[in-house]
Amino acid sequence: MRNTGICLVVIVLGTLVLAGCSHESADWKAATTADTAAAYQQFLQQHPKSAEAAQAQARIAQIADDRDWQAAAAADTRDAYGQYVAQHADGKWAQEARIRIENFAQSGTAAGSTATVTATSPTPAAAAMAAKPKPPAAGASSKAASASEHGEHGHFVQLGAFHSKARAESEWKKLSSRYPSELKSLKPHYVAGKSKSGPVYKLRVGMSSEDDARGLCATLKKHSQVCVPVTAAVQFASGFGQRLT
Repeated sequence: MRNTGICLVVIVLGTLVLAGCSHESADWKAATTADTAAAYQQFLQQHPKSAEAAQAQARIAQIADDRDWQAAAAADTRDAYGQYVAQHADGKWAQEARIRIENFAQSGTAAGSTATVTATSPTPAAAAMAAKPKPPAAGASSKAASASEHGEHGHFVQLGAFHSKARAESEWKKLSSRYPSELKSLKPHYVAGKSKSGPVYKLRVGMSSEDDARGLCATLKKHSQVCVPVTAAVQFASGFGQRLT
């Protein structure tokens, strides 16, 4: 009788354990199906010691990262990207956010647009000076040649920044396949440089004009795709003049 009682207790406990595992499995499946921060939070509240707890927490962080990046990209201002970096210093889009902040700072405007210069009538003395031909500055011809090498008429757009050239090449294949009508006819450039976190490879494509560059970015941003118009002057000012193709 005693052995029979022990066996019954073991069976009951085993049944409860199996029921608990089954319930946890069902809750995890529901959370992954919903794939929202709220669903994962609910799972963690119900099963704080689950083997899936670490994965749930990681997914919550990823969702927050993507949400905050989309908000920053929609605002498309230097302050918005700065706020994103402050909240996600090591986030998925942190490097790209820093690149955008850098480009915006160099362009001299809050939203990274090219500053407008108002033309004024030159004074007679200034006109006379302008009429005299000036010898080209040292290295000017080589810089111009190098600038044209990076994009037609010195205009191009940046589609991302990555820690390796292989990653940048992989991203180009994905983007050119995803947006064939916009990107298939364009040639990618991989511009090597350095950042606070190490080497960086910027994925850029040459454009025929500033209007074309802004038009392409306007189209791609509708799909939440990173796209920043950049001029040759900004490229060389940033010190990232080495192109790898």
